[in-house]
Amino acid sequence: MKRAAQPTETAQVGRSLPRLESWLKVTGRAEYVHNLRLPRMLYGKICRSTVAHGRIKRIDVAAAQAVGGVHRVVTGEDIRKLIPEPYYGPAFHDQPVLALDKVRYVGEPVAVVLAADPHVAEEAAHLVEVQYEELPAVYDEVEAMTSAAVVHEALKPAGTFPDLKHLKGKTNTNVALDFRLRRGDADGAMAKAERVFEHRFRTQQVMHTPLEPLVSVAESTETSLTIHTASQSPSFVRIEIARLLGWPENRVRVRVPFLGGGFGAKLYIKLEALVSVLSLITKRPVKISLTMEE
Repeated sequence: MKRAAQPTETAQVGRSLPRLESWLKVTGRAEYVHNLRLPRMLYGKICRSTVAHGRIKRIDVAAAQAVGGVHRVVTGEDIRKLIPEPYYGPAFHDQPVLALDKVRYVGEPVAVVLAADPHVAEEAAHLVEVQYEELPAVYDEVEAMTSAAVVHEALKPAGTFPDLKHLKGKTNTNVALDFRLRRGDADGAMAKAERVFEHRFRTQQVMHTPLEPLVSVAESTETSLTIHTASQSPSFVRIEIARLLGWPENRVRVRVPFLGGGFGAKLYIKLEALVSVLSLITKRPVKISLTMEE
């Protein structure tokens, strides 16, 4: 009786293995969300806050809405009609889909102009007029710990991280997490040291800067939502969008084609909440792609 032939393993050490998607990328056939076009799709361009901290007194969208080709201008109040508590975030629910009542940093999204032509939407976004009552702002992360200027009235832990749950409802603080580690006799060790150096170091802001910008497209139906997005964590996006809308997760589908770099910049949830809500409001696919400056 003959024994069956045993499968042999081919040694891979020292061999150059081609990437499965290499030809698609070098020939320009790879699919990226940035290149996605859907029928009846609207492009969104964002009007952003020009102050670091301030109450929103008035938003005038009349001039932007009057631009030929503009489909609609959406503000935070429009979103609040659809979702009473439109806040999201991985650690804290501290990010409104669009600014509500006040802004908390320069560049915070205040309104979105939607048009079939992205250039029309961009032109009109510059015409949105926002009046602010400026509030004391925080510009230094160390001073923020004791500053009288409070960025968030109350902390709202998302529940994702169990060690933050005790902070729920905490007010009048800019400190999101306080942690202290003590081990051994630190004072004794310092006293015995030949030299003790005390310095303060600061560094500039940094950005991951992948070649592909943050970009998302949402298309909705009466019963479902499909999100095409450049994301490193599509499962979290699905969980958070379903929670935000009060839907079961099986009504939300997240598709990620090839990712044009991320390096951590595309973790958790970014533009997905905004395009999802805009698609539900307009009942059309909506795409937002950030510029490098944004």
